[in-house]
Amino acid sequence: MYLQKNTRVCVLHAISPVHAGAGSATGAVDLPIQRERHTGWPMIQSSGVKGAFRDHCWRVWTHNDNTLKPFPEKVRNAEQAVRAVFGAKKGDTEAQAGAVAFSDARLLAFPVRANQAPFVWVTCPRLIKRLARDLELAGVTAKYAAEISMAGDNCLSVIGDIKDRLILEDICLVPAESAGDNVEALRQLFERLDSDIDRLVLVPDHHFSFLVETATEIQAQIAIDPKTGVTSKGSLRYQELLSADSVLYTLVFFGDERVDHDDPLKMAVICDGVKAAVSSYIQIGGDMTLGRGIFSVSWINNSTSKEG
Repeated sequence: MYLQKNTRVCVLHAISPVHAGAGSATGAVDLPIQRERHTGWPMIQSSGVKGAFRDHCWRVWTHNDNTLKPFPEKVRNAEQAVRAVFGAKKGDTEAQAGAVAFSDARLLAFPVRANQAPFVWVTCPRLIKRLARDLELAGVTAKYAAEISMAGDNCLSVIGDIKDRLILEDICLVPAESAGDNVEALRQLFERLDSDIDRLVLVPDHHFSFLVETATEIQAQIAIDPKTGVTSKGSLRYQELLSADSVLYTLVFFGDERVDHDDPLKMAVICDGVKAAVSSYIQIGGDMTLGRGIFSVSWINNSTSKEG
C-alpha cells in the first residue's frame, strides 16, 4: 500500500490527559500506558489509532451528511463509507481490507514542568533523527534538522528563550551555544508540525528518556460503596496518564478501495473524505467518559505545507 505521494503526517496534540493502556503491569502502577519496548518512550499502538479514526469517521459521517460530499453518489451512507475506507467489520459476511493504514502514534514533544515557565516541551536528538526518517516516508524533508546533537547536562533552546540554568523536574541543565543553521531548521520544522509549541528545548537522549519515564501523571482511583459511602475494599488502583499537551504523530497511508470490481474509490477521494471527517479533534484511548484522550489534529501534506 505504501507510496510516498499517498502518505500523510497527522500531528496529534493532547488537549486532555491520555490513557492508552498497556493492559498489564509489572510495577507499582496498576494501569500503565503503552510504551515502545526498545526505548521506553510513550506511544499509542497503531491498532488503537486506526480504531479511533474508524469510530470517529463513522460518527461524523452518520450525523453530518455534508461530510460525505467527497465521496461519489454510490456511497450513500456512513456504513458504506466506513467499509470502503477502513474495511469490513467483524461479523460481515464478505471480507474486505481497508484502504487506509496507520503507523503507531509516536512521541514528538513531551511537556515537563520547569523553573522558567509553567512548562516547556522537550525533545532529543534520537527522536529528531527518527522523526526525519519517518517524515521522509511522507516526502517531508527534515535532513538538516536531524544533524543536531546534544550531550552531557546541556540543553538548547529551539523555540522560545531559555536563560541561565534550566530545571526540569529535578534535572538541572545548562544552556549550550547555538548550533546555527541546524537549530533554525529544527525550529522551522516544529513550527510547521505544531504551531502551538512555543517553548521547545532540546535535551540529551538520556535525560529525555528519564523524563518520559518519570514525569508522566499517576492518578489514584477508588470506588465508593453506595451503601456505606466509603471506599470499597480492594478498589484502590493507580493509573498512568500521558500528560495534556503531549504531542505525537502518526503516518497515514492512503490507497484505492480494495475491492474486485472496475470502479473502486480512488485514493484522492478516500484521503479527502478522511481528512474532512477528522479535521479538528479526535478522541483516542480509554476513559472517554472522563474526558481522556482528546487531541487536536493537524494534517501535513507531502509538499511540507500544513493542510489543516
